[in-house]
Amino acid sequence: LLLRYLKKIFYNSVAELRVIMLKKRVEEALNAQINAEIWSAHFFLAISLHFAENGYPGFAARMKYQHQEEHRHALRLMDYVIEQGGKVELQDIMDIPSDFGDPVESFEQVLVHLMRITDTFDTLLDVVCDEKDRATRAVLDWFVLNQVKEEAEISQIIAYLKRMTNENGYYMMDLELIKKY
Repeated sequence: LLLRYLKKIFYNSVAELRVIMLKKRVEEALNAQINAEIWSAHFFLAISLHFAENGYPGFAARMKYQHQEEHRHALRLMDYVIEQGGKVELQDIMDIPSDFGDPVESFEQVLVHLMRITDTFDTLLDVVCDEKDRATRAVLDWFVLNQVKEEAEISQIIAYLKRMTNENGYYMMDLELIKKY
């Protein structure tokens, strides 16, 4: 009898059954990160287009790869929010830059952007730790390690590009990235 009563209350429709396991602050912080990742994906797509339009197919391929990576990050976070019974709130994508300069300037902008994304993950982790949400913390650890890897790779590309003294050097680096991506 109790089971029937519970079924009537909780299982009237599948759409009504939603167990929320995320605290509101964590859900809001995750949504902010999801939107940052989506913006980031568009940022990298814009840089990819910039490189393609300026005759650097290897640099364009590397940035397109980064675009896809950021998109996957957003999807992974969305899936987690939904699995935890939360609601994903998407925002408009605004103010994507379109002028990035030469390859060194462009990759320097990429590094600054990646560092900002790392900062947003740090802010998210602060909220998660304050709320003592160990499950979300475990999920986010992968993202933090991935950010460290991405920043190191872009820093290395910048160092190589700065050692090159002319367009021929940029061209050689571009060819290397074509092979890799």
